[in-house]
Order: sequence, then structure tokens, then C-alpha cells
Amino acid sequence: MLDNLDLNLLKVFVAIYRHQSITIAADELGLTQPGVSGLIKRLQQKTGCQLFVRSGRGIMPTQNAHEFFKQVEPALIQINNALENLEGFDITSPRKFVVYASEPLMLQLLPKIEADKELGQVTIELQPTYSSEEELIQALSHYQGHLALEFTSYKSSAFFAEELFDDSVCIIARKGHPRLNSSVSLEQFYAEKHITLKLRREDIYLADYFTEETLNERQVAAECTSLVSQMSMVANSDCIATVSSSLANMFSEKFGLAVFSPPFKMLPVRYRVMAHKRERNSSANMWLRDKIRSYFDGY
Repeated sequence: MLDNLDLNLLKVFVAIYRHQSITIAADELGLTQPGVSGLIKRLQQKTGCQLFVRSGRGIMPTQNAHEFFKQVEPALIQINNALENLEGFDITSPRKFVVYASEPLMLQLLPKIEADKELGQVTIELQPTYSSEEELIQALSHYQGHLALEFTSYKSSAFFAEELFDDSVCIIARKGHPRLNSSVSLEQFYAEKHITLKLRREDIYLADYFTEETLNERQVAAECTSLVSQMSMVANSDCIATVSSSLANMFSEKFGLAVFSPPFKMLPVRYRVMAHKRERNSSANMWLRDKIRSYFDGY
């Protein structure tokens, strides 16, 4: 059967299986909907199996398709990686990578990417990470993104993670604050009003997430949805805030901020590069991971 089988039929099958949509698969592959429908019919004729059935306005895979996908996708990945590695990743060919990152990392990465003169024809597009782990894993599984930069660990066995850099947490206040000079005591921390920002996915404040201690309630003057607005509000008030040290150091001069060590024991903020296991040996993804790590050398 393999002698007469067009591997493009398998690519079409995998795309339809992942999206459970002929329309989306056609857009991804750069083909017409009738063309994709015709190709999947050809594959079904060659295999002698019904692979998809109608379900409402869409389609759904049959049990045959589930079993077929388990065998076909890893094989196509190996073939693609083998061809990539033979040719080597070439930055002179146009290529766009999508990287999911939190706001602090996006703020730090964008100027480094813009200043990089060794990208060739490669584009690295930063997109905000998803608010739920499930959405992020689904996006990476469905080829919507190539990497995620995260400080949380994932249980999914389909993904792997590599160390990126360690950050820390600090306290910021405006320079010339009437009550804070060279340090912040625990009493001062609770006495001052706070500009807060919750980690979206964990629905918890940064200081609470990265300490083993149980922190008391704080006097909240305002809650933000953006780190930039948080730092701006601190700079224009007598309130304080808890932010990542790398971001505070980056913006302290621009916003006129003083940076203090927290008056309680903090855990390190460990950022990791996360990708689907099918990308581990891809020369293109390996290049991207190395490039992202190079932007954080010295942290």
C-alpha cells in the first residue's frame, strides 16, 4: 500500500483530525475545501476505512481515525524532523514562530527581538499566554504556537520543559516616598496601601504565590490588570506594589521607582521554555529555543 500512497494524504488527515474541521484544515494547508474533501475521500478509499462522520454542522473522527492518528502523527513528525535536520534550519528562508509569554516576559523580550540583527528572514511573534493551562496545551498541540514561556509546571506527558532563567520578587514604591527609605519592614509592608495585580491563571497575588509564608490581608487601594499600569500608579502615588525584580530593574528609571527587598522569605520565580515533545528534535524549534535563551543570558 505504501508504494501507492501519497504522504500528502496523511498530512491532510492529521490536519482534519486535529481541527475536526475541513474548513480550518483547508486554511492551514492552503487548499480549497473541495480539494481537502476529495483528498480525505481518496485516503478512505485506500485504507478501506471510514475515518470521519458528520456531527451536527461539523465532523468527528471514528474509532478507526483515533487509532490511525496514533500511528500516523508520530511517523510524520519523525519524517519532518529528519528532513529538517538534513537540510539544517536556514534563517534566510521566511519563517514565523509564535511564542506565548506572560506580560513581564513580553515587555523584556520585544526590545531584544527588535535589536537582534541575526534573525535573517525569521519573525518571532509574541502572543499573551492563555488564562488556562488547558487552552495553552490545546494551542500548542494544534500547532497554533511553537513555544510557551512559563513559570508553572505541567502534568501533561506530551510536553517537555527546559530551564530559561530565575527571577525574584521585590517591592516597589515611588522615589521620594515619605515613609520608605532604604528598606521595607514587615510592619511597613502591611501599613502601606497596595496597588495589586493577580496572576490570571492562579487567581492569586504574586507575593502570595511565591512565598511559603502565609501573608496577612493588605490594604488594597487599586487592583490592576496590567503591570505597566501598576507601575505607573505606584509612581504617581504613595502606594506600594509587589512585582518581579527583572521588570522593576528594567522600568525603575523610566517610572522613577525605588526597589526594595521583600520583608519575608520569597521563592525564586523559575521561568521555563515549554514545547510539545514532537518539537524536541526539530532543528527549527531547537534554533528557536536557543535564540530565546540567548536573550536572557546573564540573568
